[in-house]
Amino acid sequence: MIIERSLISLNEVQKKMIRSGWGEKTAGETAVEKMLYESADRHVEGYIAYPKDISEPLPVIIWNRGGNLREGRIDEFLASGMYGEIASWGYVVLASQYRKDEEFGGKDVEDVLNLIPLAESLEICDAERIGMEGWSRGGMMAYKSLCHTDRVKCAVVIAGIANLLRRSKSLKKLEQIYGHVFENDAHEKFSRRSAVRFAHKMFPSTAILLIHGTNDHTVSHLDSVEMHEIFKEQGRESGLKLIEGGDHFLRNHRAEVSGLRREWFGRFLKN
Repeated sequence: MIIERSLISLNEVQKKMIRSGWGEKTAGETAVEKMLYESADRHVEGYIAYPKDISEPLPVIIWNRGGNLREGRIDEFLASGMYGEIASWGYVVLASQYRKDEEFGGKDVEDVLNLIPLAESLEICDAERIGMEGWSRGGMMAYKSLCHTDRVKCAVVIAGIANLLRRSKSLKKLEQIYGHVFENDAHEKFSRRSAVRFAHKMFPSTAILLIHGTNDHTVSHLDSVEMHEIFKEQGRESGLKLIEGGDHFLRNHRAEVSGLRREWFGRFLKN
């Protein structure tokens, strides 16, 4: 249930930057709101984005952010651009900032799953057509979520974490950031958050597209390669697009990545 929601208002400089970065349609034809919603016993912040002109319920994209704690939070400007772009394709976007005591793939996965009943409560949403997108840590959140629901028809995972044990340089940092989560049996808890270990638990009906830059020094593109091999063995409908020379954020490949995402969502949620 949504507790509070309010429309984001940008200044003229920010609006100009949205037009330049995400296009006129994003800037002029979509609305993005902040919201506070219930997730289990928590009140969690998030965003809603949608086209201003809606004549019928629209398919839904649940969007999972990356990063850790404050480092990963999405501000109002980025929300207006990133979520507004997806809304301009003809979707309602629901995005969680995750609970303040987030657990990097622990109980905070509930904050993603609870966006599904939230979608059911909104008249602008067609909750029978739900997709999901996750970047980096958000990819891990998507993988975890797909073990608990078959409501998601398709997903796009970009630079997604699938094997935390491969990311040896980052493990100590994560242990420090989430000391309350990983202080005991960290190796086992990282393993339980590694999709290469639990992919067999994910509902097989979700079609998954993996996108990864080959020059990603934050999350190895081998995470996506390994997941795609597992998906092929499972017989899951899936795709893998490696962006040659792309970094973790695929900064120089935005148009290509947007096209891939839009085509995948349209294929399974609109056609």
